Amino acid sequence: MVKDIKFIFDLMGKNKAKYFTLLTIWCIIGSFVDMTLSYSLKLLTDYFIYKDVDNVLMLILIFSGTIVTSIFFCIFFHLHNKVKEDILRDIRIKTFKEVQKLPSSYFKKTHSGDLVSRFNADTQSVITVFGRFEDITEAVIAIFLRIPFVLLLDLRFGAILLGFSTLTGILNALFIKPLREKHKAILENKAALSKEATEAVTGFTAVRMFSLSSYLKTKFEKGVQDNFNSGWKAAKTYTLQRGLNGIIWNSSNILTTILGCIFVIKGTLQAGNYMAISTGNGIGWSVSVLISAVPNLQKAFAGSNRLKQLYDENKEPELYDIEGTGSDMGLELSKVEFSYEGYDKTDGNISNQFKISALSMKIEKGKTLALVGDSGGGKSTIAKLLLGLFKIDGGQIQINGKPYKKYTLEQLREEMGYVPQDAYIFNGTIMENIKYGKIDATDEEIISAAVSANAHEFIKAQPNGYETIVGERGIRLSGGQRQRIAIARAIIKNPSILLLDEATSSLDSESEKMIQDALDRFMKNKTSIVIAHRLSTIINADHICYIKDGNVAEEGTHSELLEKKSLYHDLYYREFANDIT
Repeated sequence: MVKDIKFIFDLMGKNKAKYFTLLTIWCIIGSFVDMTLSYSLKLLTDYFIYKDVDNVLMLILIFSGTIVTSIFFCIFFHLHNKVKEDILRDIRIKTFKEVQKLPSSYFKKTHSGDLVSRFNADTQSVITVFGRFEDITEAVIAIFLRIPFVLLLDLRFGAILLGFSTLTGILNALFIKPLREKHKAILENKAALSKEATEAVTGFTAVRMFSLSSYLKTKFEKGVQDNFNSGWKAAKTYTLQRGLNGIIWNSSNILTTILGCIFVIKGTLQAGNYMAISTGNGIGWSVSVLISAVPNLQKAFAGSNRLKQLYDENKEPELYDIEGTGSDMGLELSKVEFSYEGYDKTDGNISNQFKISALSMKIEKGKTLALVGDSGGGKSTIAKLLLGLFKIDGGQIQINGKPYKKYTLEQLREEMGYVPQDAYIFNGTIMENIKYGKIDATDEEIISAAVSANAHEFIKAQPNGYETIVGERGIRLSGGQRQRIAIARAIIKNPSILLLDEATSSLDSESEKMIQDALDRFMKNKTSIVIAHRLSTIINADHICYIKDGNVAEEGTHSELLEKKSLYHDLYYREFANDIT
């Protein structure tokens, strides 16, 4: 639990001292006001029973002081809440930044539903911790102030309440670990349930095409049942905790009531003192707050622990500044080494290992390099290395004559324009999606990029033109339309190197032709790396590398490779035969 608290304190940043100072002040003021009102009840009782007129002036002073103190209470409470909201705002921003710094390998092994659960539910758990901090601080301060208050009024009652408070503290300490474990299981089951729901929603087309509704419904029902079971186990433990605490404090109330009556009747306790003790000790209430705070705090810590795991993940490594010689090449890879383990997203287990060994290739500035080969050979992995999504284990990459390890990741990606096979389209307007290539772009620049990408005509035909909302992942657009928006995004960025990862492979012939025409215009005099599915799109490339098992199996121009009558030759005529068929 100490590590959990330290993590929360670290998240609070520079405002934590201000937060706890203000929290402590308003809790002390609140307890002081309550005890003052209880003491005034003692004075009133003594006045009516014993006709003690000396208490009248004291009562006036107490009531006046209480009003003034209550005003200060409101002021400090307001200031405390302002600081708390500042902290929560900073935590949300910091968590978002942490997610943005996670490496590609994390997203390969982590289901998006689990990540969303950590970002939303587990961040909310941290917010819950603050509520429990406030409850516990208020209760602890009340106990430490009110036990001396009761002791001053009557040592016997003070000793009784102190004994019951100690017993309650020991009892609740025994429940900390089991409650935490059970709430951790609840959060894990909720994350698993989120995965199932995410799969059903994002994969709705496949669900319908393969009649998976019944199967997924069964899986979801199992997840709901698992969530119910973990919740029920936690509820039973919590009920036991509440029940035992109730027995202790009901026994305390019964005992103090009986003894109070006996002491007053015997004359060993003034009636006013008993009224102040019975209404103002507040210890029973404070302990009940602590009782409810323990399971809630463990629940919150279970969530913050999952968030801590996200914070502790290795972040995307920056490229390190090293010495290197420049060249006139637009792109050059020299003896590059890289390997990574694959993950099965269903259970997180390692499924396979991929390796690149002593990979070398190069292309001059303004020229086009095409990467071809069978699926799984490493073409897309090479693209991710160039984008800095993976860090090479050895060798060197140079971009525009400069070692890429002399770039920051941001600088490196500014040099690159990337168009993948299935470009991601954000849930916003068409104009916003193109503008992501250049945040400060003008409307004229956006329209010009759309024209160059052969996208302007279809955009104008949309209900609201460039202001049309495209839906999640661009679901309201066709595949060809999404690709043209992605190309417009790359065009407006105007990178020095263009990276196309099978950008037209999943399109129909008409869409492919429109997109290929746009790409051909954009690629003129620009260093381009093209990962090709259809060889017909790269026959005019300046250089072609056939990638097999993470390395260059053969290279040359289209005609040179055909003359070799080897891997490229076989792949080309295999595709040609399929087109004929």
